[in-house]
Amino acid sequence: RSGTGKEMIARAIHYNSLRKDQPFVTVDCNTLSQDLLESELFGHIKGAFTGAVANKRGMFDIANNGTLFLDEFGNIPLSTQAKLLRVIQEHEFRAVGNTATQKTNVRLVTATNKDLKAMVVAGTFREDLYYRINVFPIHSPALRERRDDIPALAFHFLKIFCNELDKPVTEISEGAMSLLVNYDWPGNVRELENTIQRAVILATDHIIRQAHLANVIENTPRPDLEVPRTSDELKRIKKIAREKSVEEIEKLFIQETLKRNASNVTRSAEETGMQRANFQALMKKYNIRVRDTEYDSGATDPA
Repeated sequence: RSGTGKEMIARAIHYNSLRKDQPFVTVDCNTLSQDLLESELFGHIKGAFTGAVANKRGMFDIANNGTLFLDEFGNIPLSTQAKLLRVIQEHEFRAVGNTATQKTNVRLVTATNKDLKAMVVAGTFREDLYYRINVFPIHSPALRERRDDIPALAFHFLKIFCNELDKPVTEISEGAMSLLVNYDWPGNVRELENTIQRAVILATDHIIRQAHLANVIENTPRPDLEVPRTSDELKRIKKIAREKSVEEIEKLFIQETLKRNASNVTRSAEETGMQRANFQALMKKYNIRVRDTEYDSGATDPA
């Protein structure tokens, strides 16, 4: 499946093995033509083809003694599959345009979202190569099928983006985590990663809150909405859904801002860059009163 975290699994295998101090190299087999893919994997010598102005090392050479991760492995052409089979069997390869062989000692990890067994039957994937790589298969299901992994992944990405963005966000609120765990994640791990990155950017203190997860809120199925039967009903219900999403975000926006500012309306308005009257208008719209907002008992009186 696309975006299910195949590279994360490959990295986990590498960094928890005896090869962890050696190179971890990735190649996306879906983005290169056959000639470029072979040059990327095996390298080439100067003059091997038009544009080969210098010798180039291949990934089997660069990843020597480490791990080579080949993503979208099912897209490799048959002719290149034959050369890969030789590398796996003989632990040697030839750079494009060269007659000399090079030895390599790599752990090969491959990933695909295609049915390789069906491709073997169809004649588009070599049977001998299939059995060579199918030593220890790992099925990576969609993220919605392994919801227990979501908290650990969320905090993993949180740590990464806090370091990248230099922001002291260390926590995910209970409500925000509930949204993350219950969302179906059609984009799998990649979507979760992007969501956490966006939330870290939006966070104004050390906590990611529900209001920072707009895409999750907007796309979570609403049990209170009827299922449309006609296009007109669909338009009407979509309008209702959009309005409900906006209302929910606005309400969370006001509530969380008041909490951060100990229910002080003036400070809350200043923090958000809103006029105090506009901030109060939103409070009135959602019937939010300062006495309903939790704040520290030692805080000064709300203004």
